[in-house]
Amino acid sequence: MLWELAVKEGYGLNSAITSSKFGVNAVYTVTDAEKDPPQSFRACLDETLAPDIAKQLGLTTTDLFICRDSALDDTLAANLALQCRLKTV
Repeated sequence: MLWELAVKEGYGLNSAITSSKFGVNAVYTVTDAEKDPPQSFRACLDETLAPDIAKQLGLTTTDLFICRDSALDDTLAANLALQCRLKTV
């Protein structure tokens, strides 16, 4: 699923995918070093998200964060949308 997300976002098949644990959530970082400048986005495909996930990740308004729509309640969705570029699957 991560590769599908990467391709849909315009990332090449040579992109690097790394995973990290932030509290209870596994977060993947997809980086395309061949873009000028290099670009990356983060994705979490867990069933639920920690309420402070944006703070844990240090997301800013220029960062793209992708997660499951079902992992968000209305409050978390609104907060994330204000703190980063939020997309759901």
